[in-house]
Order: sequence, then C-alpha cells, then structure tokens
Amino acid sequence: MTRAEEQRRKDDDIKQSKTELLSELQISHRELALQNRELLETQLLLNQSHKRYADLYEYAPVGFLTLNKTGHILSINLAGAGLLKNDRDFLTGRSFTDCFFDIDHQAFIDYLQKTFTTTGIAAVDLKIKNANEQLNYIRLESTLMCDSSTCLMIMSDISQLKKTINLNRNLLHENRRLMKELFHIQEKERRLIARELHDELGQWLTVIRVENEVVLNSASSDSMVAISARAINESTHKMNQIIHEILNQLRPVLLDTVGLTDALSELKRQWRAHHPQIILELKLGGELDKLSEPVNIAVYRIVQEGLTNIYNHAEATWAQISLSRENGLEPADDCLLLTIEDNGKGYNTQQQFRGLGLLGMRERVIALNGSLSVRSACNEGTEITIKLPIEHSNNYDETHLYPID
Repeated sequence: MTRAEEQRRKDDDIKQSKTELLSELQISHRELALQNRELLETQLLLNQSHKRYADLYEYAPVGFLTLNKTGHILSINLAGAGLLKNDRDFLTGRSFTDCFFDIDHQAFIDYLQKTFTTTGIAAVDLKIKNANEQLNYIRLESTLMCDSSTCLMIMSDISQLKKTINLNRNLLHENRRLMKELFHIQEKERRLIARELHDELGQWLTVIRVENEVVLNSASSDSMVAISARAINESTHKMNQIIHEILNQLRPVLLDTVGLTDALSELKRQWRAHHPQIILELKLGGELDKLSEPVNIAVYRIVQEGLTNIYNHAEATWAQISLSRENGLEPADDCLLLTIEDNGKGYNTQQQFRGLGLLGMRERVIALNGSLSVRSACNEGTEITIKLPIEHSNNYDETHLYPID
C-alpha cells in the first residue's frame, strides 16, 4: 500500500468518525431537548400543584398554624387570622394565648406539652371569652413536624357545635323528665282506676252474691230459680277472679305492701299458672326491698312486658328473669342489672321491630336514665339487658344470685 493510499484511508476514517460523532451529538441534543421540555413541564406542574396547595392552605375553612415549643406562632393562614381577628403580620411571633381576651392558660400549656411529648395527633377543646364576656369554644388538633421543634396546629370554631350539643342534651333531659312524669301520671291513674274497681264494682258484686244467697236459700234445690241462682253465683265468682286479675295488672298489691321481691315472685307464679308450657326461672340478688317507688314500678312493668313479649312472639320453651343490685365505687353509683332472656326463635336486631313492647320498655329505661341493649339472632333466642341507676339509699350486703322456686 502506497503512502498516498494510506493517507487517503486515514482521511476516510477521520471523516467517518466525525460523521458518527456529529450524529451522536445530534441524537444527544435531541434527547437533552426532550428532557429539558419534560423538566419544564414537570416544573410547571409542580408550580401549579404548589399554588393549589398554597391556596388550599390559605383559604381552608379552618385555621392552620405552626407553633414552637413555647407556644409562639411562627406562621398562620388567613382562616386562622380570621378566627383570631387580627392580621397575620401582627399575630406572627406572638404567644398563642395572648391572642385571646380570656382563655384557660394552664389547659393550653398542658396540651402543648402533650403535643411535643407524644406521637400522633393531640386534640383539646378550650373555652374562650371575648371582651363582651361572650363564651365560645375552639378545638385544637396538633401534631409534631419533622424537625420536632415545631408543631402543626389546626384550629376550628366549634361554638355552634357545642351549642347544638348542649341544646340536644337539654332536650334529652327534658324528654326524660316528661316521660318520667308521664309514667308517674299513668301509674297514678291506674291506681285510681284500681281503687274505683275495687271499691265500687267489688262492692256491687258482693251485694249481688249476698242477695243471690238469699234467693238460693229460699228456693227449692231443684227449681229453676235455684238453678239460675247457682249460675249467677258461679258468674259472680268468675267476675271476681277477672277483676282481681285486672286489679293486679293495674296496680300489683304486693308491690305496695311487701316490696319488689315478693311481687316478682307472685308474678312468676301467676305467669307459670297461665303458661305451663314455658319454664320460667327467676333469680334475684342483692338488697331489692328498699328501692324507690319509680324504680320498683319500672322494673315490675318491664318484667311484665318482657314476659308478654316472650309468650306472644318468642315461641320459647324456657325463659329466665335475673335481677341483681350491683355495687359501684360509691354508694351513689349502685345500679340494678336486669336480664330477660329466652331460648325462642329470636330475630334480626338490624331489622326494624314494629312491636310496641320493646319500645315501651326502652322508654321506661330512658326515663330513669338507664340503658337497654338487645342481643338476638334467628333461632338463637333473645337476651335483653337493662341497667338502671339507683337513687342513693343505705349500703347493703350483696348476696349471691339464688333461684326462687
């Protein structure tokens, strides 16, 4: 190979290398341009996202603040400044508690300390007052930020919520008071009706029986008059039994004379006599004979209604009533625990139950500030648990549950 040819080949190699390098540079340029365009688009999206989050922060319906460990405001959004009724420039750097005319300083200090010493979100409701002594409420929810020297706090005005809660609470108390008064009037009316039935109708039945005995004694034993007199005697005797049962339903005599325990025992005896196909057990525990009249009546009526429901709806072969007095930490915390259960067909508690029996039981429980819960399922029976507070009476020695035959 001559020197000229060798030089020409070198020139060709150099030219090819330049061409390849130029091609690679062009490709790299296009890739850089594409990457640059993508970066610009990403930057634009980031700016838009930052603006959205900034707007969300600024115009949120609740106040956003950052505070340091001493409770001084480092930053605050527009809603927060609006809640504190001052400009942001004025609020920044000030102590949070200094922004209020009247606030529970110690409660806020304890809350701030909890925020910086625990993980998760800490929350508190604080009372505040303005210069006109108007009471309002704020809710604070705070969490530590990454540097652990500042916290992010959300502040919201819950004054209207508190007013609504207080209004609902007052309405509930009034509703309970009215129900309690309604049951009192109902029992008073029942007592009056029972007395009228006993004094008036009972008296006339006695007169009829006496006059009937006179007629029966004066007539021959096989005469039509004697037969009619004996029929009248049987009818008056049956009427007397029915009236006795009605009187017992209206106002159990034993409840007034010997107390709740014997009244429930008599109720059990009568119920078993009318429904021998259902085994009924009664278990009582604790001192039950020194309860107030409203509690006695409520328990008796609830048991009555519970037994009626079992007979009408449960298709049960066994039922049990358990009543015990439970000791609280203080005598005033004593309560009655009443359980009514059966082994009947049960029902789905998630479905609306149209019967008035359970509703009436619940109303009596609510009137006495108690609680009622129902546990039931199809073919698994039903258990009603009732807890009633007891108005304070003397202490007692708790006894174990014992069966009453």
